[in-house]
Amino acid sequence: MKRESLPHIPAIPTTPERVLREKKTEAKEARPLGPEEIKEQVTELFELSAARAEAGKHVREAWGGLTKAEREELESKGENAVAAHIESARLDPELIEFRETTMKEYDDRIAELSSNSQVLDAYKNRFGELKEILARVVSYEHLRHEEDVVIKAEQKLRKLYEEIGRAPGPIERKKMTGFSDRRKEIEENLKGFELDPKTIDMLRRREVRRMQNDLERYSFAETKSRQELIRQVLPDLLQGAPVLFQGETGSGKSQLAKYISERYLGKIPTVISVSEQIKESQIMGSRGLEAGQTVFNNSEFVKAQKEGRPVILDEVNLMPHEFAGLLHDLLQKRVGDVWVHPVTGEKIPITAPIMATANLKSERYKQRYELDVATLRRFIGGAGAREIHYLDIGKKDKEGNPIAPETLQILSAVLADRHGDIQWSEEEAMQKVEELKRFVQACRKIQEDFTLSIREGGEESLARGDRLAFKELVITLKDQIEIMKAWKASGFTEPLDSIVLREFFHKAEISGRAAKDRENMIKVFIANKLFQNTNPEDFKIQGLSPKAVRQWQGKE
Repeated sequence: MKRESLPHIPAIPTTPERVLREKKTEAKEARPLGPEEIKEQVTELFELSAARAEAGKHVREAWGGLTKAEREELESKGENAVAAHIESARLDPELIEFRETTMKEYDDRIAELSSNSQVLDAYKNRFGELKEILARVVSYEHLRHEEDVVIKAEQKLRKLYEEIGRAPGPIERKKMTGFSDRRKEIEENLKGFELDPKTIDMLRRREVRRMQNDLERYSFAETKSRQELIRQVLPDLLQGAPVLFQGETGSGKSQLAKYISERYLGKIPTVISVSEQIKESQIMGSRGLEAGQTVFNNSEFVKAQKEGRPVILDEVNLMPHEFAGLLHDLLQKRVGDVWVHPVTGEKIPITAPIMATANLKSERYKQRYELDVATLRRFIGGAGAREIHYLDIGKKDKEGNPIAPETLQILSAVLADRHGDIQWSEEEAMQKVEELKRFVQACRKIQEDFTLSIREGGEESLARGDRLAFKELVITLKDQIEIMKAWKASGFTEPLDSIVLREFFHKAEISGRAAKDRENMIKVFIANKLFQNTNPEDFKIQGLSPKAVRQWQGKE
């Protein structure tokens, strides 16, 4: 892309310039520095400037969300006003002092480095280069986003005419041609885009940061496969059509539904946990007394419908068949339709969809596992009944070896700092990478065998060959993320298998069939070169044979 077509990024003072201005000082000529000294101090200045933003956030949090201007206004009213605010907001004065002292130390060091005009000029030149790279990145991301929007619009229009069973008219055909032409134009622009190593690196860092933000805000990270699934169901969901997500326990069905609701539909959903004991009042509401008068109290389900918020029916397959009929009329409604409450007769306009989740049949869920045909048909006629499996299940490289690129992408984002770097030294990086890959490989093996177990059953048949039977327990992506967080919090000083032992195997003592599942997990981890020197008793698994563990470790 040509330089003149890049977006304009406003010229704003850099952090060092703002700090100098606040301290009412200027950069001055000092003793001449060599190129390496300047480079070293500029690098430090960038690190300090980035960390200062986080330190500023911590100061605001310590003050209960007050901005700098609000804090200065409060302090101008005197010590009594400050003390009253701290007491009323139940703030920690020691924490406030610590955060403010830390912030002052950042400013002092930034001012010290940037007071040398050589260092400040080199910093500003480097900052200018980064702005140009950012402009290219923003342009590239904008094109990618527009391409996604055009593809969705084109798909939605084509699907509309497929559903109504007629060909588009001349105006509609013109619109569809316009979408197609624009998509081809964007594809050509993307082909001609100059993605140099620095631009690619910034794209990677921004993607890591986006993933970190999504994990923090939604407890969900959007990978390529999940993005494709969302792209498929979103047009129908926007029209109010229902969707059913079916999959193994821990595959992320409920979290996916919540993410779609909050991120794409812009609404916090109402989640209703379904069981065989669910009552009609939980769906429709119930009569009650208020000030001596009989009133009808709407359920959270109905309140969500009235407020235009999506509803998530969690484990809807546990709903009794005769009870599911209450939903049939509602599941056929779309945005713009009106649903008549069967008890009160109130007319409620439909503005949001119903999403549902269901576990696949397994030994862990022994009640009832299949939706009645009439209910399932309504989901299939909506946004669909979609199967959600563990990430990367079935993926292999060209040689046929199992791979887990999306899982590694998420876990790497968890391990990285806010700049997209994982704090491993060059000496230990290769070893840590291998540890991580072996861990992910073991987790994927456990997930695959668990999936086969709940589909096929039969412990003896599954135990043949390299398959192991898992009946109740599986190590989910959420488990893996928590393990990565603990590893990162340790400063990567502990071996990964020690973290797995503490954060997963020691969380709860489990007996029975679940203990057998944990034993099989140990076998998988050892096969992937973890726990090579762990003592059998350290696993704290009831009935675990020390001799078997030593055999798996190759010590007997």
